[in-house]
Amino acid sequence: MGEEQPLVSICIPTYNRAAMVGDAIRSALAQTYPAIEVLVVDNASTDETPEVVASLADPRLRFVRNEKNLGLFGNFNRCIALARGSLIHILHSDDTIPPGFTRACVDVLLAHPGVAMTFTPAVVQGAGEAPAGGQGEDRIFPAPEGFRAILRDRGLVACPSVMVRKEVFAETGPFSMEYPYSSDLYQWLKIALRHAIARVGGTRVMYRQGTHTESYRLLFESPLGYVDTARIYGRVIGELGSDRDRFTPELNLALARFVKDSLYAMCTRRRQMKGFSPSFLAGVARSGWALIRPLSFREKAGKACLFIAILASPVYCAIPGIGRLILALQGKKEISY
Repeated sequence: MGEEQPLVSICIPTYNRAAMVGDAIRSALAQTYPAIEVLVVDNASTDETPEVVASLADPRLRFVRNEKNLGLFGNFNRCIALARGSLIHILHSDDTIPPGFTRACVDVLLAHPGVAMTFTPAVVQGAGEAPAGGQGEDRIFPAPEGFRAILRDRGLVACPSVMVRKEVFAETGPFSMEYPYSSDLYQWLKIALRHAIARVGGTRVMYRQGTHTESYRLLFESPLGYVDTARIYGRVIGELGSDRDRFTPELNLALARFVKDSLYAMCTRRRQMKGFSPSFLAGVARSGWALIRPLSFREKAGKACLFIAILASPVYCAIPGIGRLILALQGKKEISY
């Protein structure tokens, strides 16, 4: 392949998604950008995934089956190791992309050699055209502005929309196995701290919500995704060292939001989180709260209010029907992220 058309590896890690992986593969094969390989890495599925992939014969399609399950991010790393392209897009096996997706992302990466990764808006399938990440023009975030932006906006980077230069993974390392539930957050923060990143506004990824998703398993059925996020923020702060002061406003915003998210989950998802008491998530919220470093009287007052909310959470979260009331007031379903 020439430099003008670098090979893109559209990697589709999958596990027991026989009913959905075909849609993801077909959307990848339908790309208008010609220089692609579609790599499906099956994480030791026990369903008909191999048969579904075999039915979609195409010379650009490659199928690899792991002998054992490597975990979510272990399989992501397997995709990166097997990818032949200089650009890597990890598309989740229950999501799809429109035909112009790859070309739009490659065009931005070719036009801006200093950009390490791109991401796009996301749209929830089955929810009309409701945006889950915004729309608009392309935008370049020079380092470390992308790092700040990710901290400010929880939904800025939709994982299945990200395309990364393979050489960047070689520099920053693969997805960390220390955070089996939220390693993507740590990866994007690492990249954005060191490199420019770009939001491609002219395309989008379509993703599914539901009880089948990893997000549901990690944020609805278990609080361990929140534990990972708290640990990631702690690690990022530690790695920043004296540079933390440069990012304190954005870190405080992210940490305060994390505390509220933990308390929200405690009230609205405790039925699904079997085996975990409300006090567990209150403890997770406290760990995020402790990392907040107020810069003003207003922020000190805000931190004090959060502490009171954490202390009182086992009481108000035990009120019958409180979770359904909160969801109704916000117009959300139980499976809404």
